[in-house]
Amino acid sequence: MKKTKISKDSQRLYLGVDVGGTKVQACLVEECGTVLERKRAATPRDGGPEAVLATLDQVIAALLQSVDSRKNGRRRLAAMGVAVPGVVEPDSGRVIVTPNMNLTGVMLGDHLEQQFGLPVAIGNDCNLGALGEKWLGSARKARSVVAILVGTGIGGGFVRKGKLWRGAREAACEIGHMVMQIGGPNCGCGNQGCLEALASRSAIERQIREAVAAGRETVLTNLCQGDLSVIRSSLLRTALESGDALTVEVLRKAAEVLGYACLTVRHLIDPEVIVLGGGVMEACGDFIFPIVEQIVSSDRLPGAREGGRVLLSALGDDAVVLGAVAIARRIVGRNPFKKYLAVLPQYPKLQYKKPGGLVANGKNYQGDVHVLVDGKIKSRDKQLAKRLHGSSHVIGTKELEELCRGGPELLVVGAGAEGKIELTDEARQFLERRAIDLVVLPTPEAVETFNRAPKRKAALIHVTC
Repeated sequence: MKKTKISKDSQRLYLGVDVGGTKVQACLVEECGTVLERKRAATPRDGGPEAVLATLDQVIAALLQSVDSRKNGRRRLAAMGVAVPGVVEPDSGRVIVTPNMNLTGVMLGDHLEQQFGLPVAIGNDCNLGALGEKWLGSARKARSVVAILVGTGIGGGFVRKGKLWRGAREAACEIGHMVMQIGGPNCGCGNQGCLEALASRSAIERQIREAVAAGRETVLTNLCQGDLSVIRSSLLRTALESGDALTVEVLRKAAEVLGYACLTVRHLIDPEVIVLGGGVMEACGDFIFPIVEQIVSSDRLPGAREGGRVLLSALGDDAVVLGAVAIARRIVGRNPFKKYLAVLPQYPKLQYKKPGGLVANGKNYQGDVHVLVDGKIKSRDKQLAKRLHGSSHVIGTKELEELCRGGPELLVVGAGAEGKIELTDEARQFLERRAIDLVVLPTPEAVETFNRAPKRKAALIHVTC
């Protein structure tokens, strides 16, 4: 593939594109991994490859309008990475097969290069999700990682020393199609008893529908307005939170199967880290993860060293897009896994002002602030903590979900001059499960620690006592 010449003093931009079965999403991403803008559209269900390509072209064209509005935008645009849900041939840019959408046989790389005049790299979406987690997510410190993405189906990817293991037929790590139950339910791949047929959202939906048809009751019937053909992950979470017996039962069974799948992966590949992600884990991970963790930790076959941790995704929906950007960086000679090519977001220099204030980028802040992974500063919503915990001096998981979006390696908490801010046990567990380091210090020391840390980082700074 051809390379784009970009001046050394410019900030490179990339397009990361996720072609999904339900939506096409294109993101404008900085070289450091910060997502600047998103465009999306529904994936056409009818028609041939032409309909999907037309939608893909429209979404990318809409994003390029934003690029044109930025200073030297087109000149800074280096390459495009595209994630496809199926078997692809990355070297030629050809889609071999996409079971759930109409791109089979399409020379996707050639089409996009001709359409937009950019170098294009394509890859399997779950492979790229694993690559994204290795680059900027929960597996950033691991030498080897297997990612398991649980959504409508179940996919996987294996990365070792910053390189994808693609297999002899470009079909490695199809974890969703490991047979977990001989003679089990039919899977969309044509086999029986696959992990995907037992623990994906589609499998969970099927089991709930079968139980309802047999006379079981569930709050999901009302939540879905009587139509259980598609049960969104967010509704499964709502049903869990309400204590719905059927949802708890079905998700517990799915979690157990997923736990034993992780155990199988450990015995087969022995990766340093297994990362669980995807829409079902994003919505229901608090319920599923402890069950998986318990099964894996009860493994009676010891290894020679520590390792084999199971973690939750730190990047969420952005893992695939960022993995696409990682392969786009590679084809223009900017491999993100080379230390000398590592790029950090631009972070503000913080300055603590007594008796209770903060200066950042020349602006004064009199209240608590969040410094996000991309370097942006937002005022902290103290009312959220008060509503959930009765005090603004408590940090819980809801606050961390927003503060840690984008996968910081380090979270610095300025606990006030007298150290009054504290994290709940659940909040500390949230960080541990995503391999995010935590430092809690009196605010003056926390500010200095944040300024000095040469890492992807975020901060919560409590400016009063």
